[in-house]
Amino acid sequence: MEETIPFISNTVAVVRDPPAFWARTLKTMQRLKTEIVQFRLNFVPVYVVVGEQKVNVLFRLNTGFSTQRIHNLFSNAMFGPTDRDKARFAADVTGIENKPVPGSEHIEDRLWVTLHNVIPHEHLLRIKPSTDLANWFFDRFIARTTELFPLGKPTEMLIWDFLKYNQTETAGRALHGNLVFDMNPGYIDAMLKYDLSAVPVAFGPPRWVNPQPYIDREAFLNMTRRYMAKALPLFDSSSSAATSPDWDPTFGSPFTRSIIRWGLEASLDTQTIAGICGAQISIQNANSVPASAWCIMAALTVPDPELLPNLRSESLAAFSGLGKKTFDVQKLVSSPWLQAIYTEVLRLRAIHSVIRDCDKDTVLDRTNIPKGAMVYAPMPIAHNNPIWGVEGHPPEDFWPRRHLTAAVAPDGTKTWEFAVGSSRSGYFFPYGGGLTMCPGRNFAKQEIIGTLVIFLMQFEVEVVGWVMHDGVTVSERPAEGGVGMVVCQPDRELKVKVTRRW
Repeated sequence: MEETIPFISNTVAVVRDPPAFWARTLKTMQRLKTEIVQFRLNFVPVYVVVGEQKVNVLFRLNTGFSTQRIHNLFSNAMFGPTDRDKARFAADVTGIENKPVPGSEHIEDRLWVTLHNVIPHEHLLRIKPSTDLANWFFDRFIARTTELFPLGKPTEMLIWDFLKYNQTETAGRALHGNLVFDMNPGYIDAMLKYDLSAVPVAFGPPRWVNPQPYIDREAFLNMTRRYMAKALPLFDSSSSAATSPDWDPTFGSPFTRSIIRWGLEASLDTQTIAGICGAQISIQNANSVPASAWCIMAALTVPDPELLPNLRSESLAAFSGLGKKTFDVQKLVSSPWLQAIYTEVLRLRAIHSVIRDCDKDTVLDRTNIPKGAMVYAPMPIAHNNPIWGVEGHPPEDFWPRRHLTAAVAPDGTKTWEFAVGSSRSGYFFPYGGGLTMCPGRNFAKQEIIGTLVIFLMQFEVEVVGWVMHDGVTVSERPAEGGVGMVVCQPDRELKVKVTRRW
């Protein structure tokens, strides 16, 4: 990769504006007709790859690539652990499998396997706890919209601004309880800044060169530490409440209580436990909330006459209740058009990269990767590959119908089937892959699609138009991708006039 200032320009570009950097990388790959290019990140060689063969190698075990260094970089950046616990995480080189990495069997202090495998599997990947969590969120989100919007009275709304505060808080309370929000005014604003601090702190220049990301990180983590200092004396690991499947007002879901219980049993410091819980709140919302905003914006503006009617029809089929509204969650997440718009949002708006560390000199598709290098598989490069093109709609177009096939019955009835397509293996991985695939993906899908469905069912909507974030200045174009952690935030607002139906 070319750069103006050797060893500096590309580092600054990938930290400050990942979407623009990956767009330039994709153009370089296309110009050179290659699926692997190299640049330097803080003097470390980074190999950027795309394609089924190369990407899928990164998801397999014992291939010469690992997540050890990446886990340490991000945990230090996001958890803010004490020096003692930072050293413990760094010393745990046993991996995240139940069986330790060969040569590390003597290490007994195994932290990563529990944090990244056991706890998420029990509380996020299983259907029952994931559905319970989704229903807790739905109840709170409907209560919030009912409180804020008078019945039958037209009210203007900015989609992203509304969701980044209200969806974030209601989902956060479902997962982590009320206390952390109640005792920290400004918690969501601090979280929004914290979301953008992880990459600069992990990979950017030191604090004395760029202090703001460190300041933003500490401001949020200090709020979470104050909460944990007050909450932990109330937590009894041996009580039935600590293991109850029910929601708890102080600690929220069983997932959060399991992290706290594990942290105490592992003798982690309170500061570290607070950082881990704070990071979970951020990770949960930094991706699902902007994805929900993109879904709603697309549903209202994509020029496909069948999109919005089919979304409303599928929403209605999964929605019931004359008093309290209830969902058939499994029907929600398996409906073709709802899945199609959700998938297209993740395809075009996910800006993260799968990152692996090269543990030994390795050959990847005839390219020599030296020990100590890193390999990136950026989602924007894979998800914008020409393989996604359909007639009239190139990969860069937002077009949910590319994930659908229609069948017409003899009586003329049209049915739809959803499919991402097995031929695109290695070109679509919004949640990563392998053992490190995002454990919260089931709840995220339920939350994103459920938010869209609640919006479509609860409101009559009139689109006013695209505006800047001030809500007043008219924009000359629709929203495009901006900054973000995994899913980018909209760089414009969609102003709408909503009237609550019920």
